[in-house]
Amino acid sequence: MSKILVASTPLVGHVSPMLLVATALKEQGHEVLFLTGEVFRERVQQRGFSFTPLDGYANYDWQNLHSLFSPEEAAAEGLEQHIVHLKRLFADCIPDQFRALEKTIREQNTDLILIDVLYMGILPLLLRDTWRPPVISCGVLAPMWRDAGFSPFSGADNTPEGQLRNIEDGLKFDAAVLPGTSYIDDVLADLGVAVDGGFRMFDTMYRLPDRMLQFCTEDFEYPLAEHRENLRFVGPILPKKNDDPHVPAWIHQLDSSMPVIFVTQGTLANTNFDQLINPTLAGLAEEPVQVVATAGGGDMSLIRKTANAIVTSYVPYEAIFPKASVFITNGGYNGVQHALSFGVPIISAGSTEDKPYVSARVEWSGAGIDLKTGNPSENEIRQAVSKQILRYDFRERAQVLSKSIRQSDALACVSEEVEELLAMRTHSTGRAGLL
Repeated sequence: MSKILVASTPLVGHVSPMLLVATALKEQGHEVLFLTGEVFRERVQQRGFSFTPLDGYANYDWQNLHSLFSPEEAAAEGLEQHIVHLKRLFADCIPDQFRALEKTIREQNTDLILIDVLYMGILPLLLRDTWRPPVISCGVLAPMWRDAGFSPFSGADNTPEGQLRNIEDGLKFDAAVLPGTSYIDDVLADLGVAVDGGFRMFDTMYRLPDRMLQFCTEDFEYPLAEHRENLRFVGPILPKKNDDPHVPAWIHQLDSSMPVIFVTQGTLANTNFDQLINPTLAGLAEEPVQVVATAGGGDMSLIRKTANAIVTSYVPYEAIFPKASVFITNGGYNGVQHALSFGVPIISAGSTEDKPYVSARVEWSGAGIDLKTGNPSENEIRQAVSKQILRYDFRERAQVLSKSIRQSDALACVSEEVEELLAMRTHSTGRAGLL
């Protein structure tokens, strides 16, 4: 039995898929240790894992992220927000994350490490010229790896002219976020390591791990001009087909003759429903549709319910997506792919974290509309819904993607990679990073 350490940034969208990965490995007979923030202790231990908490600055509470930022940093948007997040959510955590990894590896004699892609405390381990366990990184958010095939600003274009523009845009992007990436270089220097050529946002953490498993299917991602030896698209993590979600009684009462519009802001951005949910309800109030809105655990009293809407705290995706005609979202990576797995076309309105990149892929893939804002107007939403309902090509493309997603098996692919690296480690006496 191998001993596997799963380490996750203490954010819900990172811990949740990593817990599913850990559960699958435990079911296959591995001893799994889980390392993340103290706030997730109960959730981790309920699944039967040995829990190791992060400490120091790295042990922040995702429900109180504003405490990590100054007022000026909290108000940052766009590329400035990227810089703030690079510094506060990731760079400042590196020393404590790394020490927790190092301590656990030493005390538990760990055979292999799995991390989410933004657990940057792995960098010193990957950069040191000493033996270490093999490392698998899991792409739990939309990739923004640097590649000549697409621009970080305008998306995919693999023509010769497009590749030149994409490369130039990548350099502009690097220059724009240099205060954040230089800050990471300084943190790493204090730990005695350095990235050759300097840390590059959305690039370094994809290249250094022994394996990079991206949780999406290849046809939902921009075509790459560059071949990457360590990269594998494994598909999103979806509930097992034999899972039996609790189906609310009102699901069966939906009128099958009318389109069902499902809208959510996820489980993190659920304090200001004026961003997406309230404009959706108001914009569709007089339309011949049924709207289902979820508060994602937030305060439902802040949602302005309309006559044609059902407002609930939570509804299982497996229960609502078979009924949905359109999914309106702020661009959560797994939620978007979950909708596509049911062939549901999407309207995406995201402006924070990786959500603009998810939204851009929704439109590029042909499966939906990117509203290119995190605060769409009632009219923008109404027009987008009308376009989705009237045009069949969005649903047709979503159904094509559904087929490829349903044919994928992310957890099985993770298991394959784990077993391969463990076998290589057993037969190797060299540095794991050279496997």
